[in-house]
Amino acid sequence: MRIRISLKAEKYPALIPINHRPLASFIYETVSLVSPKLSSSLYNESLRHNSSEVTDKGFKPFVFAIPQLPTHYVKDEYKCFDKGLVYWQISSPVADIIDSIVASLATNNSVHIGKSLFSVIDIETIPAPTFSEEMRFLALSPLTVYTNTIDINGRPVKHYLGANEEEFGKLVVSNLLTKYYALNGKEIVDSRLHFEFDQDYIKSMGGFDSEKITRTIYYGSTQIKGIFTPFIVKGNPELISLGWETGFGSNNSQGFGMAGI
Repeated sequence: MRIRISLKAEKYPALIPINHRPLASFIYETVSLVSPKLSSSLYNESLRHNSSEVTDKGFKPFVFAIPQLPTHYVKDEYKCFDKGLVYWQISSPVADIIDSIVASLATNNSVHIGKSLFSVIDIETIPAPTFSEEMRFLALSPLTVYTNTIDINGRPVKHYLGANEEEFGKLVVSNLLTKYYALNGKEIVDSRLHFEFDQDYIKSMGGFDSEKITRTIYYGSTQIKGIFTPFIVKGNPELISLGWETGFGSNNSQGFGMAGI
């Protein structure tokens, strides 16, 4: 289930944080207003499945896009704009999460995101596309995957993969299979899935190392490497549909991997 929220700042200039953490915090807090138990469970008890093939520690079943803003400029840690609406998509395969967000926003005339106060103008349900065995998606938020490694001091660290690393697509696939298991309590029978980035688009933007393709995103004080480019998924439409709802790759609840058409 996916919604798009339309927001209007109550005064300008308005600010939206570049850091993803305040955006995720807004979702937890919004759910908490009508369902504290669900919010606490969502925050503290991510869905988990232990598998030798998957390195993700857990799965929190929601994903959000980078908010779509009018013409804006960057100042310090914020995107600033002087007029217009903000459009923001949030998705989850768990209907109670989206229902709680909608119910909470419907009872509040205004909401805080970061330092700015916004009026909720509209909440629209976004219908899913018709899924086929080959789909091309836009990245509404950067994609990321990681492996767990050990640094020179013996401490566990995450290595976030670049778009040109061979394992990226394989980790997206194994991650999505883990999400399916976590949600359904069983492995999917038809596990066919192949993921690849749109190579023509990457070339047109200057290659893998272009700042338009590979971006460093902050979640709190953590730096996360994200890939911001269209991608192609082939295989079982049920798995592709799950990626649409939950996000592709890792860190979805931190604002990574939301797909659009």
